Amino acid sequence: MRIFPLVLALLVGVIVSGEPRISSPDPERFAKSIESFQEEDKSIEVSEGLILFTGSSSIRMWKSLSADFPEQNTLNRGFGGSHISDLLHYFDILIPPHKPSVIVLYCGENDLWSGKSSQQVVEDFKVFVKRVGEILPKTHIHYLACKPSPKRMQKWAIYQQCNRMIAKQCAKEERLNFIDVSKVMLDRKGHPLSGIWLKDQLHMNARGYESWTTLLRPILAKPKQGQRVRR
Repeated sequence: MRIFPLVLALLVGVIVSGEPRISSPDPERFAKSIESFQEEDKSIEVSEGLILFTGSSSIRMWKSLSADFPEQNTLNRGFGGSHISDLLHYFDILIPPHKPSVIVLYCGENDLWSGKSSQQVVEDFKVFVKRVGEILPKTHIHYLACKPSPKRMQKWAIYQQCNRMIAKQCAKEERLNFIDVSKVMLDRKGHPLSGIWLKDQLHMNARGYESWTTLLRPILAKPKQGQRVRR
């Protein structure tokens, strides 16, 4: 794994932001999940136009993903509770082997909840984008905004701040796209919609994923988002 470039990038992030970085949790807590992915990968052939979904539990629990996008070639590589730092640690296992033409990323919410600053999340996101660009320069990345769940609304202002910062970052590159999921998750008064959550009031039920599917389907259907010839 490319440890030294990652460490250097993270140190640069401290210098640029002027904020101390909060230590990330041990990525080895996901060792079994990653081993399962590697085992599954043995039977998966690299295919054209793959859309790879990755990130934390909101991706991992999207069990209906293939059924929701039957016209697309999708692969779920979400692992619950993950931070962007975890994606960076396991990057070489999660991304290069599949050569995705599109990546849909939901990650950052757990980072903020654990106390990381918006700036730290943005810097980690930039490292992820850079590493994708180095090996797959034509791959598009759709960043799904941190969602407004009832259980974590006390940090919604912080989530919104981070969302705005990442949206600004995405606007700088054509291959990046920011998707504001709150548009289909909040009512007119800015409160989380009822009926789209599991009992934990943090994760979505089938109706919640239906709203995300409705939001994403026209975006992923665009030719430039899913058509890339492999070599």
